[in-house]
Amino acid sequence: MNVETLVTDLHRRGVRLHVNGDRLRWFAPVGVVTEADLSVLREHKAEVMAILREAESDRIEERSAILQFDAYLSRREAERRARNEQHPANGGSAA
Repeated sequence: MNVETLVTDLHRRGVRLHVNGDRLRWFAPVGVVTEADLSVLREHKAEVMAILREAESDRIEERSAILQFDAYLSRREAERRARNEQHPANGGSAA
């Protein structure tokens, strides 16, 4: 199984992966993530993190375009709000 397939499979099983600095974090229902899954995640951590960062960048880009169009915001303000929505701990709102 390649890394992209594993990330997709984990997502389907309810596992939420995210990058926090240089750490790969995951949240899942008990018993969903196997030792084999963890082994692959550890072995390919950098690649998994790159996939997650790219996906986050794509989500921010899409959301900022929507905000720019629907809320008549400048590109800069739309990107700022989109980033804050992705990272509410940085002062934004997840609503």
